[in-house]
Amino acid sequence: MTTLDRLRSARRAVLAALGARAVLWGAALGLAVFAAVVVLAPPSPRTGVVAPLLGAAAGVAVAAWAIARAVKRATLPAVALWVEERVPALDYALVTLAEGAAPAGGPMAERTLQALDARARGVAWEPAVARSARRALGAPALALLAAVVAALVMTGRRAEWRGEATSPRGGIRPGLTPNAAVDRLTPLTVTVVPPEYANRPRVVLRDPSSVSALVGSAVTFGGRGGSGGLAASLGDRPRAVRSGGAGWSTALTMPAKPAAVRLRDGARERWVVLAPVPDSAPDVALTAPARDSVFRTPSGSVALVAELSDDVGLASAAFEYIVSSGEGESFTFRSGTLGRRALGGARQGELRAALSLDALKLGPGDVVHVRAVARDRNSVSGPGSGFSETRTVRVARAGEYDSVALEGAPPPEADKSLVSQRMLLMLTEALQRKRPRLSRAEVLGEARRISADQKRLRKTVGEIVFSRLGDDPGGEHSHAPEEGHAPGEEQGGSPSADDVLREADEATGRAVGEALDFHGDETPVVAINRPLLEAYNAMWDASRELDLGEPGRAIPPMRVALAAIQRARQAERIYLRGRPPAVVVDVAKARLKGEGAASAAPRAPRAPLDDVARARAERLARALAALARPAPGAAVDSLLMLRVDALDGAPALAAALGEAIDALRAGRDATAAIERARQLAGGEADAQPALPAWSGAW
Repeated sequence: MTTLDRLRSARRAVLAALGARAVLWGAALGLAVFAAVVVLAPPSPRTGVVAPLLGAAAGVAVAAWAIARAVKRATLPAVALWVEERVPALDYALVTLAEGAAPAGGPMAERTLQALDARARGVAWEPAVARSARRALGAPALALLAAVVAALVMTGRRAEWRGEATSPRGGIRPGLTPNAAVDRLTPLTVTVVPPEYANRPRVVLRDPSSVSALVGSAVTFGGRGGSGGLAASLGDRPRAVRSGGAGWSTALTMPAKPAAVRLRDGARERWVVLAPVPDSAPDVALTAPARDSVFRTPSGSVALVAELSDDVGLASAAFEYIVSSGEGESFTFRSGTLGRRALGGARQGELRAALSLDALKLGPGDVVHVRAVARDRNSVSGPGSGFSETRTVRVARAGEYDSVALEGAPPPEADKSLVSQRMLLMLTEALQRKRPRLSRAEVLGEARRISADQKRLRKTVGEIVFSRLGDDPGGEHSHAPEEGHAPGEEQGGSPSADDVLREADEATGRAVGEALDFHGDETPVVAINRPLLEAYNAMWDASRELDLGEPGRAIPPMRVALAAIQRARQAERIYLRGRPPAVVVDVAKARLKGEGAASAAPRAPRAPLDDVARARAERLARALAALARPAPGAAVDSLLMLRVDALDGAPALAAALGEAIDALRAGRDATAAIERARQLAGGEADAQPALPAWSGAW
């Protein structure tokens, strides 16, 4: 083969490489045009035809133009010069041969051609041509690969935007949502604007299955397209849907109770759960003084320190005190505040003040009750108030320090209960006076807050009584499991004083009515406990009336309780001379090394589910059975509504259902989340060797 034959073969290789390069660039450009049309054009059946045609036309046009240009420019002298640039050893012999052979039968002498041919024959330029051709194909090949990936991604996104569901293996599962010209419910944008007092930024959510926000937050749902034919409802209440510059929108306020928003566009339907986050009351801890105190003389000051925290922000805090003076049947009360401080929305803070005993002008026997109070900035359902534990500071009476060695002790619990009951009575009377100016909801809310404090005080009085009787220190009437209710469970009515007194006498080892010593037919323990038991029952009646929102009917039993506590303060007390003996622990009994024979009791079965839990378990079972159907969209909606009901009474179940719903809509495996939901629902699971993988989408 002559040198000119080799050059012509190299020219054909160069033309082939240029043609392949043109085809690759054309294909890459065509796929890019196709992806751009799919993304930018409005969804319609015409788009599915126009996008491929535009991509093919662009690709063919670019490839044809590049091939024509290559054929025109790749002449034999041009190829020879291209080879000479990559192989300098040819020393322009190849170019000279190409220019002499280009016009057939040229003037160059035969001897000159032979000499140039001999010089070029000894140089191998084919490897350089092959390397350059491969290098020229690298860039268009990478561009084509990127265009293919982009086209596949955009096509998949387009399918999601149209409401089609992807299966766990990546395919399209038809039947969940019918194709239409425009899906105005997908994508769905939810904008949450917290209340102004919270000082939190707005949040934008994309396609959420649930929205969690503070109560009172402004929640706006929006999507593309107009509002014609769209309907929205919150529970049973319809909401207005408006058109705007960017599409349709509907606005609502985050309710206090969990609810579901229903969006409808013709035959299409979408549910979104509203999970309200209540603004908790501030948390207040009184760190100083650490315990109740007794002062011999009313002089000096007591340092007051409280730690404050709130989930959103604190508004103000202060110390409140009540001074009780007097004895017997004559008592006076005066109150005030100390160290009031504005916190300006801080989530944590500290409150400090000094309680001056000299400024209060205390006398012997006076008792000062101090607590810290903090309020938040809730302007929607509040403000909320948080209270610390109450500390007491007592001034000793003149006759307390005699020859009898007594251990210094804080004020007795009966004295503390007296002032607390007086405070609750004053609050109830104030509420009754304001009742004509308040709405029913405001009266009910304030009465229930007083009732909660009354119940805590009743529990404290119960602990005093039953700790003396040797009964359950929890302070409530306890029963055996076979007596009709669980131990510690509060009954619908209050126990009678005679029943509890009978238990008191039985606890002392004597029959009812049998006298011990001291005086009359009452033991010292019973004599002290009788007025406290009367106060306990009266507090029960008062709290029941307050729960019903009737402060006027709660005042008489509260006065009865106050009078009973005053009588308990005057009951006989027994003082020990010196320190009480140390309690010796019976190590053998504590380690269960007694001599009695052990008997194994039968294991009690698990308590049956209540009606609410049983209903939740049945609804969950029906929804899971519906997931196996060809169109599981209705099952996902059923899980959404079940989550709305579980947000109040079963937050753990609601969290597990939320994870399962998100996984189903995203096409992920939801088996673990659904298994956890089944366990939390309390239903009995069927024994199977393996569980199938649940998955799905909108």
